[in-house]
Order: sequence, then C-alpha cells, then structure tokens
Amino acid sequence: MQSKNRAIIQGAVLVARETGADAVILAAALEDERRFLRETLGSTARLIVAGGPPGSADSLRDGEMLAIPEVRLRRRGRAKVALLEGLAAGVLAPGDRVVVISGNAMNGECELDTVAVIELSEDEDYLGAQADAPLAILKDVADPATFDAVLGLCVELGHEGKEGKRVGVLVTLGDDGAVMNNSHALVLNPFEGHPEEDRCLMYPAARRALREFSGMDGAFVVRSDGVIVAGGRYLQELAPENTVPSGLGARHRAAAGITAATRCIAFVVSESTGDTRVFGGGRLLMTIERTD
Repeated sequence: MQSKNRAIIQGAVLVARETGADAVILAAALEDERRFLRETLGSTARLIVAGGPPGSADSLRDGEMLAIPEVRLRRRGRAKVALLEGLAAGVLAPGDRVVVISGNAMNGECELDTVAVIELSEDEDYLGAQADAPLAILKDVADPATFDAVLGLCVELGHEGKEGKRVGVLVTLGDDGAVMNNSHALVLNPFEGHPEEDRCLMYPAARRALREFSGMDGAFVVRSDGVIVAGGRYLQELAPENTVPSGLGARHRAAAGITAATRCIAFVVSESTGDTRVFGGGRLLMTIERTD
C-alpha cells in the first residue's frame, strides 16, 4: 500500500468519526486499502467498496461491493457513481452523511487524494441534482445488478460514443407497461421477436445491440430485470421547460415527464456534452459529467 493512500484513509476515518458519518465509501478497488480501512474504521460507520465492472455487484463479508463502469472516470465521477449505486442497492439512504474516499488512476494504480463529506438529499450542487430530488425511488425500480448494467452502459456511451462519435441516448428502466402506454413507436422496434436472453442487458450481446442502435430516434424501454422491451419510442409525457434545469433539451424534458407520469427512472446521455443524467419522480437525481 502506498504511504499516501494510508495517510488519506487515516484522515478519512478521523473525518467520519468527527462528523458522525453513516457510511464511508472507498471509491477504488484496492484490496490492501480496503482491509486497512476496515480495521481502522471499526464500528464507526458502514464500509462500502466501489470497484469492478457493471453487473458485478456482490456482498463482501465485511462490507458491500458496488460496481463502477469500466471507463476512465475522474475522482468526482467515481464518487457520484458510487453514491448512485449505493442508493440503488439500498446500502445508502436519502439523508445519510457519507464520507467518500477517491482518487485518480495513475500507472494502472489508483492513488487516493480526496476525502469528501456528502449530505445525501442536501448537496445538490455536488450531485448535480435538483432540489427535493426523490433519491429513495432509486432502490425501488430494479435490482442492483440491472441498475449497474444500465448506468454503466450509459456512462460508457457518454465517454466513448459510438464509433468515436458522440451520441444522445434515453433509456427508461422499470414500470415498462406504463412507459409503453405513455409512448408510441417512431420506428420499427429492432428488438421485437428476439428471445429475452438476447435482449437482457446483463449479457454483453444485448449491451452491444443497444450501443449499435444508440443513434436512433426515440427512447429505449427496459424492464426492471434488464430485458429491452423496445427501442425507438416517442415518450408522450414532456415536462414543462421551466421544470428542468436550463440548457437541457427535449430528451431531458421527456425523461422528466415520463418519470413523473410513471414509476420508472430514466437515464439520458447528452449528445453535445457526453454527460449522463438520471431522472426519477419528475426530477433530476444526479449528473455525471463527462469531465468528472
């Protein structure tokens, strides 16, 4: 373990004790650091470790393992994804005070350099959320592995685009029946008639297919178990312009509108910036900027 990483962890544990934190997140897959943090933290707060590819969420004996997309996220991006994953998995809750330990990858290793104290439901500026964002809805929509897979795919598309070109994407997750009833087809559904196992985003073939069709107009509708129900759907419920943050376009209004009308959540990748935004209950829950 690097001496700097040891010092950062010791400082983070002190911060957790002094602030009465509910949880500490290590936003890096560092085995030695995890063990040291567990020993140093003791019963001060819950330990959550964020690392590994999307779809690999699993329990550890002495903490929770959450997935981080396999893209070159910076320190704030890793922290935001870890917070989203924790909320979706139910190991974090709105109102929690969370200490996040993160850093940048250098020469294939993560060098820890940042300790942040986040008040969930209050730190809208840090999260890139709207006031009164209903964060609790995240754990009610899909199982954590499915949430991992969809979020990971969207963040990857935001960073990498399709064939090197940026694309805009809108994906709804959960409450698919209501979403279908509040939308209509813009184009023929490219996923209709295919076996469910070929349309499940838990498998690489389905993720490749969604990536391939990512440039098409309309939204992708995904069931809570990760099966793609349809692509190319026009969402009829549009939020009024003054209810979404300024500068956001039609995809974001559609995401806010459909999540207000149904129990789904929606992921939007901006074609112009590559930022990924998550909507629920008609509100913007979090923004993961491409430069985070």
